[in-house]
This record gives sequence, C-alpha cells and structure tokens, in this order.
Amino acid sequence: MLDYPSLRPEQLQPVFLSIRDANVAALEQIIEHSGPAPGWDSLVLAVEQLDQRLEDLLHMLVPLVYESQAWAVEVDACNQLLLDWARYKHEHSRLYEAYQRLDPAQLDDERQAVLKLILRAFRHAGHGLGASARKQLHTTEQAIVGLEQQFMSNLIQAREAWTCLVPHEARLAGLPGVERDRLAVKAAAQGQAGWLLDLDERTVQVVLEWADARDLRKEVYQASRQLACDLGGNYALDNGPVLQALLRLRHERARLLGLANAAQLSLEAKDSRDTSQVEAFINALIQQNSARLQEELKAMQVLGSELGIEALAPWDVAYLGRKLRLQGNEAIDASLRERFPLGSVLQGLWQLHEQVLGVRIVACDVAGWHPDVQVLEVMDGHARLGHIYLDAYQRPGKLPWPYSYPMRQRHVEADGVVTLPAVLLSCCFELQPGQVTPNLDHADLCKLFHEAGHALHQLLVTNQHRRLNRTATSALGADACEFVGTLLEQWCWSAPALLALPQPETGAPPVSLPQMQQWLAGKRRFHAVAEAEQLRLCWFDLVAHCDDRARHDLRQLAIAATQQVGLPQAFAQDRFAEGFDYMVTGYEAGYYCYKWAQVHAIDAFSAFEAADADHRALGRRLRDEILAKGGMRRMTASFNAFAGRPMSLEPYARRHLSP
Repeated sequence: MLDYPSLRPEQLQPVFLSIRDANVAALEQIIEHSGPAPGWDSLVLAVEQLDQRLEDLLHMLVPLVYESQAWAVEVDACNQLLLDWARYKHEHSRLYEAYQRLDPAQLDDERQAVLKLILRAFRHAGHGLGASARKQLHTTEQAIVGLEQQFMSNLIQAREAWTCLVPHEARLAGLPGVERDRLAVKAAAQGQAGWLLDLDERTVQVVLEWADARDLRKEVYQASRQLACDLGGNYALDNGPVLQALLRLRHERARLLGLANAAQLSLEAKDSRDTSQVEAFINALIQQNSARLQEELKAMQVLGSELGIEALAPWDVAYLGRKLRLQGNEAIDASLRERFPLGSVLQGLWQLHEQVLGVRIVACDVAGWHPDVQVLEVMDGHARLGHIYLDAYQRPGKLPWPYSYPMRQRHVEADGVVTLPAVLLSCCFELQPGQVTPNLDHADLCKLFHEAGHALHQLLVTNQHRRLNRTATSALGADACEFVGTLLEQWCWSAPALLALPQPETGAPPVSLPQMQQWLAGKRRFHAVAEAEQLRLCWFDLVAHCDDRARHDLRQLAIAATQQVGLPQAFAQDRFAEGFDYMVTGYEAGYYCYKWAQVHAIDAFSAFEAADADHRALGRRLRDEILAKGGMRRMTASFNAFAGRPMSLEPYARRHLSP
C-alpha cells in the first residue's frame, strides 16, 4: 500500500529512473546465468519481479493523474519510462532466446499459459521477422500510437468546445428538478446565470429523454452525434482522415505479423478466434432485434402524432421511448426516485457480495490520495484478499464516467511471498446542495454494480502468476472482462435483489414485489433502437478491421452499418464513426465484446433466477469456475464449466429481443 499523503510529484521520476536502471543491470545478469536449460524461477519469475517493480508502482500512481497537472506530468513521464523498459525487454534477442529454451512439456498448465503470453508479446514486438520488416513494424506501431492519441485529443477538444447556456428555465420543461439544479450549478461554476448544457453523457441523456422542447433535443442530439467530423466547423479536429489512416496502419501491422487483417490480431486475445463466427453472432442479434425494432418505431410514431410530431426524428426516440416505458408506471417511478441513496446502495451491494460470493467488504484505516477516497478490505473468512479504493464522488479533473482500474494483481514469488491485489473503483456521483448522499436512478445502479463487479473480479482471481490475474482488456480480453461486470450487474434487474437493499426513511409507503417487477419490466421495453445503435457500432468496427477496402470510404461504411441494422434513413446522418472512442481505447475489432459478454452474462444469471436456486452454492461455483480462473482459460470454457452446458441465446432474447 502506498502512503499517498506523503507523496510529492517531484519524487516520482528519480525513483522510476533508479528502478529502471537497476532492472536493466539485473536483466543482463539473469540472461547471463540462464544457461542452455533455464529454470522457471531463475528466468520467468526473476524477470517478472523486475516488471512488477515498475508496473505495480505505476498502476498505483495512475489515480493521481486526475488530481492536478503537476501529478499528470510526472505520472506520464513515469509511464514513458515503463514503456521504455518494456521496449528494451521485448527487443532483447537473448532474452527471447532464453524463453524459447524453456520446454513447455515440463511445465504445468498455468506455466504454459504464462509462457504463451510472454512469447506472444515478443512476437508482436517483431521477433521472427527480418530486420527490415521489424524496423517497419516499430515505425508502424509508433504511428498508430500517435494517431490514437490524436483521435482522442480531437474528440475531447470537440466535446469540450460545445456548451449551451439556457437563460430561461421554461426551455427546460420536462427535466426533473434535480437535473435542472445540476445544470444551474454548472452555470454558476462558470460565473453565468441560467442553466448550462454540455456534452457529458448524463446531460445528453437527460435532455434527450426528458426535454419537452423538441428544438433543444435536436440541438443537443446533433451536437453529440457530429463531434470531431467535417460538419463541426473546425476541420483541424476532423477525425475522419485520422481514422482512415489508423485503419490502414492497423492492417499493415497485422500483415507484417503474418495475419490477414487487423481483426485477426485483435481476436488473438479474445474468446472467439474466428471473425466469421463474430460476424454471424452480430448478424444473429440484428435479425432477432428486427421485429421488435419495427414495432417500437410504429408505437413511437403513434405517440409522436398525438404530441404533434409529424415525422419521427432521431432526437425524438429517447423522449418517446421514456414516455412509453413509463406508461402505467408513473406512480411507482416517482416513489422510487429517493429509494436508492448511495450510502444505502453500497451497504446493500457489499451485503449481496457476502451472501452470494462469501466475501466481506469492510472499511480500513488507510489514507487515499483524496479525502473522498475510502479504502476497503475484502475478506474471505479471516483471510485478506486485497483492497478496493472507492472514489465515489465527481470533482474537477476526474473522468466523468464510472470505471474500475486494476492497480495491482495477485502474484506468488518463488519464495512463496504473496502480493495481494488492489483495484480502483471510481464513480462520478454528484452531491447537490443540501444532500448528504446522492440518490441513484436505475442507470446509476447498473453502472455501479457493473464496475464493482470488475473490481471484485480483480480481487478474486487466484492464479499464482500475475500475468494471468490482471483483469484488464489488454490482458484478459474485452469479452471476458465485460462478462464478469455484466453478470454482476444483472442483480439490478432482479426485483427481490432491489427490494433487499437497505431502505432510507422517506415516509413513503413500501414498494411491493409485484410493483418492483412491473417497474423493471417497463424499463426493459422500448430499447430496440438503442440495441440497433449498439449493433451498428459492432458491425462497423468489425468490418472496418476485417476489410482493408472499407477504410477508403468510411462515410459509406457508416451508412451501410445503419442500413444493416434496420435503422430509419434519418439515422444515416449520424457521424458516429468520428466520435467512436472505442476505436482508440483498446477495443478495436472488439466492440462486439459488450454484446458477447451480455448474452453470456444473462444466460449465466438465469441460474440465479430459477425458483429453486441455491444462491450460495451458485456463488461458490461462480467464484471457482469463472472469477478465479482469470487468464487461465477462455471465457467460453469457464462459462461451460459454470453452467454445465454451452451458452444459449434464449435468456437474452427473452430479456431484450422479444417483441
């Protein structure tokens, strides 16, 4: 555990430089003594100890990036030193040769899995290529990194450049009072009178779902769907050419490594290794969504006509969908708006994890990097499994979305010393004036349960070697990571689970089980357009990385994706490709993983929904067969071991796709 209060930015680089230089000297000694038949402890674990010194320290420092510019500069410099070390190591031919001298037949399954990951990293660094091809690979890699950074920088600048000050509250008619208050606070923070709209996810969602003013919905919709494109007025921020160049280089990199396309390179770290299987999966979901999509669009057109909307437009969909979902549920929805305060929800979430997974989560007296940060211990009986750093509240500089970040993974040294894992659970809940704790809506609940699931996953992986225990997309694959988060999110769709959360004293009458079931059933309706939009991204991402020709006209590919999923022609005006940040955050050719994970997660959760389900026994099996395995085996194998059968699409179809 780091003593965060004692740290100063200027301390970091000297420490990192010292460790890196010591690592370089130590690595040469390890290679020198590896001999013709290297040992596992003397080679693999010895080099891993060098990696661990830098990696664990860097990952524990990452949360400080958002505390100040000084911290951001120093941590970024340390990250560059870590990248320099990784590059030095992976370019070291003698080290690669030493790893190759290990005999896989003499290794157990876990060690074979670790060795496979190590050798794959060396192969991706160009080992096995000629000198010219290897040099070209390194040049291509550097160009890819630069373009990814440019894409994200353009997107952030474009998003931050747009605001809309609403001077008269009447224009916000329909928005809940708490949301209007939040927008007023934003305006006041900028020294302005009125209500300030920006393009953060929550503001966009609230306006599109609740604003009665159709022109306001249109303005916010178009601003959010035309970011960083040639319609934005600032051509220097146009991500179209950036994405085109990025796709060209990704295909070039894949071919240099002996693969047919960029998608195949991405799938090397995922559950499915076959692009045709992924394409068939996406198309199956598109087909199943088709009938419900048309029915819901018709229902929206009918309601729109009643409200004076002659032609349904994309900025009407979320607004009309919310109204249709709430029909018959208005009273229940109103009664539940103050039912889920954050403090009670966290208490109930930790209780749920104890009941299902057998772990206790308790506060411990350890200081974080900010007074808001709470450090939690995760216990299994008397055994400490690791720590969660819970940073629940939004503040200037923090990322405005919830996420989990693995800071340190479990590892067992050659002498048996165990490093315990640690994870950051960062949220962006906002305390309004006069509030003791923020109230969560159902979407907030889902995000919290999902990210807490990721955090718990990091602490419950039990492999000996840290390479198999890092629950990040780069290590475990996006599908396996999202599977666990999405699975633990499913308790937000269970009426008994929501009723079991500790209740605040509001004076309101209790909500019955049938009422909660009715409320959740309503929330499952009228999401076919949102489903189609997600599948549009999945299809676009996969085809762009499978077909090198597709990059030549990305606008046409985006239009084809809209047509493929059955969205109305008006949606073809969306410029989603230029703002598709998952293309540059490690999810390339992998956005489908969210759906892959979701169908597996809902199927796995169906075991807990059975009338005779023994939740404690199922939770034990969930820990043993899914959470504990980490990178030891592919996600499908873990699912099959848990469920005792292959995945079925039926539970997902019942939940999301049936008309």
